[in-house]
Amino acid sequence: MLLKDCILDVDHVVMAPFIRNEPHQLWVESHKSGVIPDSVFTLYNLAGFLSFGSAPQYLKDRDNILFSYFSIIMESVRDSLEEAERHINIFTESVSRTCDQFKMRVEEWDPIPGENAKREFRYFLLSEFAALDAVADLTAILLTGLVPKLLVGRAQFIRIERWLKEPLPVANIVLPPQENFSRQLYNELRPLVYPDSRERDWLPLMRLYRNKGAHLESSVFRLVYLHDDSGSFYIFFPRQWPFIWEQYFKPAGQPYNGPTPLELLSETLIHQDAISWVKGLNDKVKQVVEASFSVLKSAYKHLSELPINQAALKELQANSEKYEFEQFEGHHT
Repeated sequence: MLLKDCILDVDHVVMAPFIRNEPHQLWVESHKSGVIPDSVFTLYNLAGFLSFGSAPQYLKDRDNILFSYFSIIMESVRDSLEEAERHINIFTESVSRTCDQFKMRVEEWDPIPGENAKREFRYFLLSEFAALDAVADLTAILLTGLVPKLLVGRAQFIRIERWLKEPLPVANIVLPPQENFSRQLYNELRPLVYPDSRERDWLPLMRLYRNKGAHLESSVFRLVYLHDDSGSFYIFFPRQWPFIWEQYFKPAGQPYNGPTPLELLSETLIHQDAISWVKGLNDKVKQVVEASFSVLKSAYKHLSELPINQAALKELQANSEKYEFEQFEGHHT
């Protein structure tokens, strides 16, 4: 089917209502199940359930661009966290089936659960980073220009990550409201993104796996199976890239001068099993989302009556993209 073959002379359209006077059921269920934090649901309610015409003055341009984009990104946060939860459940089930097969005879080994676990882990990482990047875009919309190089329409949480790494400059005696909220956001997020504990580097490690999975697919993930003294097996992920275990293989009779198994595994593996790590990542991302929205919902409320955020509108328009592609020749029905 080609566009020209559709009925384009439209005189009426049937669609979901633009105006809502209560939260959508998807949002209610996501909040009730704990998938989205309280602060996300609060902002959703403050924003009139993302209903057309609910834009505050701060986001109300004459073409309805800013608030519409704000609504798209809000939906992205909810959808990303929903998807992450779904992939965790399938990942956990697949890992459990993979480890159970160590109790079976070799000829009954089924490689599918292990491949499914890798695939769901990849999807999980993509969803988690989508949630973080959406948080970055909402920050850019409401607190435009206050996080260096964070632009509306680019959705780059790494800009917030780099901003948090450096100390804030000394504040002026009198702060504009937007800057006051940006400082609150910094104070909320810095201990989460840069914890001074064994959790340090959780985000760079997570990004490493996301990038490798996105560019090279899930087959590049290398898993290590270890068991406890009861014979129960667990999967562990390396904390370095690449993880080349073949470098420790030596022909029979050739001396081995490398680290002991205990030294090697302690140095190269994450110290908690895959299911615990993935659930920990999900909890940490939700903490970052919760902390971000605790500030953003307050910013939304207090900035609502300010004049339209022209800087955000200009950035979004500047970052819009359009291409000349129309169709592949010969590929249509």
